[in-house]
Amino acid sequence: MPSANTPDFSPPELSLRLRQQELVAEFGRFTIQTDSFQAILDQASIVAGQGLEVGFAKVLEYMPGDMAFLVRSGVGWKDGVVGNARVGGDLQSPAGYAFRSGKPVISNHLTAEQRFRTPALLADHGIRSAINVLVSTNDAERFGVLEGDSTHRGEFGDHDVAFLQALANTLAVAVAAQKRQDAREQLLREKMALLRDNEALLHEKDLLMQEVHHRVMNSLQLVQTILAMQARILTNPEAKEQVEEAAARIMTVGTVHRRLYEGGSVIAADADQYLQRLLDDMKGMLSGSDGRALELEMSSFSLSADDITSLGLISSELITNAIKYGQGKIQLKIVRQANGLELSVSDEGKGFPADFDPATRRGLGMRLVAALAKGPGADAIRVDRSVPFGRIVVTTAFGGSGKP
Repeated sequence: MPSANTPDFSPPELSLRLRQQELVAEFGRFTIQTDSFQAILDQASIVAGQGLEVGFAKVLEYMPGDMAFLVRSGVGWKDGVVGNARVGGDLQSPAGYAFRSGKPVISNHLTAEQRFRTPALLADHGIRSAINVLVSTNDAERFGVLEGDSTHRGEFGDHDVAFLQALANTLAVAVAAQKRQDAREQLLREKMALLRDNEALLHEKDLLMQEVHHRVMNSLQLVQTILAMQARILTNPEAKEQVEEAAARIMTVGTVHRRLYEGGSVIAADADQYLQRLLDDMKGMLSGSDGRALELEMSSFSLSADDITSLGLISSELITNAIKYGQGKIQLKIVRQANGLELSVSDEGKGFPADFDPATRRGLGMRLVAALAKGPGADAIRVDRSVPFGRIVVTTAFGGSGKP
């Protein structure tokens, strides 16, 4: 004898209920193993039809903008219905009522139904009875409705509701997973779009900097040409020399600018690489001097664009003087200290005259070096008389935050 709590099923109905449980379990495994969301929706319609033993079933997705449902998947329907047909989403629609109330809706006699209107889609297919359940993981994530429809069954019951709701709940988990996947993909698309925009802006910046560089170089070249032309027509030797020196300094500024630009950054640069390239340019000035060489001794470190530009101009000025007035090999040495950089330029000549004091020189070159050095005290520029050859030392505040 069955207990009072055991449903009294006939053998065919018991077999159907067991089959419904198996179908829900199989559908759960299917959702885990399948990547295609549409395939999951299609399978839900197939399983609903099989479990209810009806020829029609469908998954309805609610479209907020239309206040209606779109038939996302289905079985038994005419061509063109799935993916296109819409069903009303208001409370007078069976599906709409199930969606809005969250309660299952059974309509066993659609032709005599007084609570709802019969959707045209059901009437067109001769549907006599329908059952609708909500597809949702929570109130905020309502996807739509799972529906079974029959042209022959007269009575859907509570056990059919239990089966269809279990199936809908399993489908809702897959829907939630798909929404998370869609959100991740949307975030990735937005990130890729931002990266593309950033790359476009960087490319635009590079083009702009290249244009600025060319304009600066052209302007410096024009000024140098004008000064060179002016020097050629001057008859006063002193004035002629000063103008020629000014033209040479303009070209030095151009060289310093070009080497900084070629370093790939307008914010900071590697001082060692920058000065080595700058000295390579200046070696052309030694091509007519037998046995003279130009060497750089320093460690590798980074400096700001402003500091490295000033460092390049100071180095160029002192090396130019060594080329003009010194002898033998020329060495540029830079030592990093706690409060800045110490720069020295040496040659193998006899050295500076005893009365030479760079701090009191009125020449443009030394005044330019003093202005650029920003070094502490009156001895920012000094002659090193502890050596038997020419050496001038400049103390600067460049890179003062670094350690020696």
